[in-house]
Amino acid sequence: MSRGTVVMLHALGASGRSWQDVVRHLGSDVICLAPDLPGFGNNAAGARAGVQATLDWLIDYLGSQPEAPTILVGHSMGGKFATLLAARAATGARVLRDLRALVLLAASPPAPEPMDEARRAEMIRWFACGKASPRDAAAFVTDNIAGPLADDRRAQAIEDVERTTPVAWIDWLENGSREDWRDRVGVLDVPTTIVAGAEDGDLGEPNQRRLNLPHFAHGSIEVIPGAAHLLPYEKPAEVADVIRQAFQRGRGDTRADA
Repeated sequence: MSRGTVVMLHALGASGRSWQDVVRHLGSDVICLAPDLPGFGNNAAGARAGVQATLDWLIDYLGSQPEAPTILVGHSMGGKFATLLAARAATGARVLRDLRALVLLAASPPAPEPMDEARRAEMIRWFACGKASPRDAAAFVTDNIAGPLADDRRAQAIEDVERTTPVAWIDWLENGSREDWRDRVGVLDVPTTIVAGAEDGDLGEPNQRRLNLPHFAHGSIEVIPGAAHLLPYEKPAEVADVIRQAFQRGRGDTRADA
């Protein structure tokens, strides 16, 4: 893969470090940017309410980076932001002027995200009086994987949930995940690969086909067996392969180079 930039946007309750195994599999021929979104990871002080506020933060962040051929990757919550950034780029905005492709992993769609309302209420309760307890954070991770994670990766995923700010967590569940951006996104021309874990629930293949795929004129869906929702932790090698292939297609390169 020729040198370019991969911008990776993490899921709810995660941080930029959730991509570390994907970055390792991509190797040194690509520049990887994996920011902590406002309210998450080491960016807790940057907590902002609303999709637009985080989108503005991302536009400022990307505007500070050198221009390069770019693949934009979004996981779950980060998938909605990735789609909205791609839509902004399609209007001719300066941000992401050389966007080559989009990769969406178990992505929250431009439409309101499908979610069991009892589960939404339970997740909000976890943060209603402050940060989530270790028990609740562990339950969140367990509920979103198809099989065991390595001990260090499981501990890291749980810790990221615990250090998420209540304002970011609750605002996403109560507001951001419900915001409807369909009309503003429309149908995008950017080559897009939509990835679903075979054992994912609300954001599995059926809802990816129904809610995300119609927004992409050149979209395709891949399903990863043996995975649920936390794809960067569960199947990092497979995710890296999807990104690599997307980069090759985005530059019109059909060679199977590594």
